[in-house]
This record gives sequence, structure tokens and C-alpha cells, in this order.
Amino acid sequence: MAEGEGGSFRPHHRSSKKAVGRAHLWFQRNESKLLATDIVCIILLFFLQLFPSTFQFLVQENVNAIQIAALMLVSPIALSVVWKGIVPIVICVLGIVLIHNSVILPYYSQPQPGEASFGDVKFTWTLYTPMAVSMGAGMNFLLGVSMVVFSIIIAYRPSLLFTRNRPESVDSEWLKYPLWQDNTLLADGRTEYSVPIKRLMTDQDRYVLWRYEYILASIYGTPHLVRPEGYVPKYSTSIYRDQESGRIIGKARYNGFFV
Repeated sequence: MAEGEGGSFRPHHRSSKKAVGRAHLWFQRNESKLLATDIVCIILLFFLQLFPSTFQFLVQENVNAIQIAALMLVSPIALSVVWKGIVPIVICVLGIVLIHNSVILPYYSQPQPGEASFGDVKFTWTLYTPMAVSMGAGMNFLLGVSMVVFSIIIAYRPSLLFTRNRPESVDSEWLKYPLWQDNTLLADGRTEYSVPIKRLMTDQDRYVLWRYEYILASIYGTPHLVRPEGYVPKYSTSIYRDQESGRIIGKARYNGFFV
């Protein structure tokens, strides 16, 4: 019974993984379209917030029409960042709530009289005046749009938030080198005898090879990053070494090892 249940669970688990992978791939391929849709939705939300009198006919037909329209406009914005991590999602959701509230606030805040008594003295005032509602809606809208834009920047262009002269990451040094794909086809169509790159190392090199994620080697005169289990042309490959220690140079697999 347990085996049957486990067997039925695995295909379902695999299918869900494939579905998530396909969805993630679709988001990656349509990033530019999602960003363009976000811009259009924000512009339309500006019209909903700045010109409420234009949409009074919707309120007369259905009091929830503006609210539904606002939800339809903010949904694509949330969809565009939902796959980018928890931080942009939280910031975007907070911004969307502020935008949605600012759009519907003018339709649900009617002027109301207020009164308070202190002994024989009475104070009267008007709640939700058009000026107060307009100012509150405008502030909420600008704050919400700012948070949405901030979440989009975090999701798609976090480098815009980096300060000048920001120290580069440890991995940035290795980005300038191409990865070797075990391809030994020469320019004229001939193939060259290839061997595991371990064959070009000493016993001491192979002893510390577990520290390396990639080995820096010159292949056909061009520096490449080679996997420790990779194959390279035997007669056209040379491994880069430190001039003082003689150790091979490469990208460390674990932080804290100087290689």
C-alpha cells in the first residue's frame, strides 16, 4: 500500500515540477511584455485616480465597477513580479493596496458633518472634504506607485540601486572567461585528441582538485574555465598556475579557499 501511494506521488510531484518549470520559462521569455503591460496599467491607474469624474457613468451603473477595474489593472503588475522572490512580492503587494485604495477612495468618502461638545462649547466640522480626500488619495497613489516601481526595479534591474564604487562580487572576476564545453572541433573541421583535464595535472593538483569549481586553462591560446571532470585537447591546452606557489588557478567551489 505504501509503495503504491509513493509511486502515485512521484509522477504527480514530477508533473508539478515540470509545470513550475514551464511557467518560469514563460515568465523569462516574456519579461519585456510584462514590463510594457505594467507601464500601461500604471498609466491607466493614473487616469482612474486623477480624473474620477470621467468614470462617474460606471459608478451609476454599478458601484463596484471602479473597484473591479482597479483590481484588473493591478493584477498584471503583481503577476510580473510574483516569480522574482519574496522581497519584490511583498513590496509590490503593499504598493498595490495603496494604489487600489487611492483609486476607490473618492467614490466612498462623502462629506459628513462632525460635532463635539466640551461643556457649553460645541465644535462642528466637515469630515471627508473634497480637498482632504483628494490630498489623501493623491499621497496614497504616489506612495503606492513608488513602491510598485521599486519592486519592479528590485525584480528586474537591481543593479540600478547599487552605489557607485560598489565592490565587485567574488564571482565577477570569472565572468570574463568563457566556459569550455568539451568541444574539440577545430576551425578546419578536424578533431583533436582530447583527454580529461586531470591527465594534465600532477598528483598534488588532483589531491586538492575538490576545492575547484572550474580550472582556468589556455585552450587554443584563449583562456577558458574548464570543469574538473571536463575533457580538453591534449596538445593545445595548458593550465594556468600561480608563479610563486605553482598551484593551479581556478574558481573556488567553496568560499574561504584561496586558489
